[in-house]
Amino acid sequence: MKKVFIVTDSTADLPKELSSAYNITVVPLKVIFDGCEPLLDGVDIKTEQFYHRLVENRELSITSQPTPAEFASTYQRLHAEGGSIISIHISSAMSGTCQSARLGKDMVPGADIEVIDSQSVSMGLGLVVLTAARAARAGKSKQEIYAIIRRLIPKIKVYFIANSLDYLARGGRIGKAQAFLGTILNIKPLLYLKEGIVHPYEKIRGRAKAMDRLAQTVGEKVGDKLIQCSLVHSNDPAGIEQLRQKIMAQLNCDEPIIANLGTVVGTHTGPGVLGVAFYVREDDLGG
Repeated sequence: MKKVFIVTDSTADLPKELSSAYNITVVPLKVIFDGCEPLLDGVDIKTEQFYHRLVENRELSITSQPTPAEFASTYQRLHAEGGSIISIHISSAMSGTCQSARLGKDMVPGADIEVIDSQSVSMGLGLVVLTAARAARAGKSKQEIYAIIRRLIPKIKVYFIANSLDYLARGGRIGKAQAFLGTILNIKPLLYLKEGIVHPYEKIRGRAKAMDRLAQTVGEKVGDKLIQCSLVHSNDPAGIEQLRQKIMAQLNCDEPIIANLGTVVGTHTGPGVLGVAFYVREDDLGG
């Protein structure tokens, strides 16, 4: 059976120890500070450096997707090793990365490549990628892994709280959450992803209550079912530890994967984000 290579992009926000352990190839997007050269997400700039510049220096950044040639180079290298490629990426409603990947695929004739729109971002995407990589390690075929991914994508849920909607609005990723713009001071928006678009869920007064409501909301969605989950934050280790304790006390889940929002996702969400990506565990999903 041909080996299956799993490829994703840096907006998956996968901890490096996981991407390395499961042989996941990560194609970086780029972050660009005003007047500066593009920096490869997670390669040329570390997450902590990014948030220092964003918060302490008040520098603003924009992002850009990988070029088709960058994807083609990755695909060509893996194709030369012999095997199939499944390439899973950020929601096409948020980024042109999927389109770049498809164009890159066309530049490597003869290669067996499947490009998939995850309809998610950050560890919503990361959980899909990780499940696919585990299935590949278990020796499942490309067709079997593809079927697992297709069953999993609609099951992935992402809920998060943001300190401000300004970053989402400025970057054009605010989606349906624009209804929450202009809310009064100290109101924390609870948001969620649906079909790769940000939607408003609820407005909560104060960060502590917002964290409680976030954990409660996930509990309302899953009940006592066993879930796989990841907790994400934008450089707030103390906040994510508080959220972890609330999640573990209320929900039936394995120890969550803790992930820091990278420079690209952080550009569009800003600091102070806490979120949960999760799905209900099922045997047929291999995770």
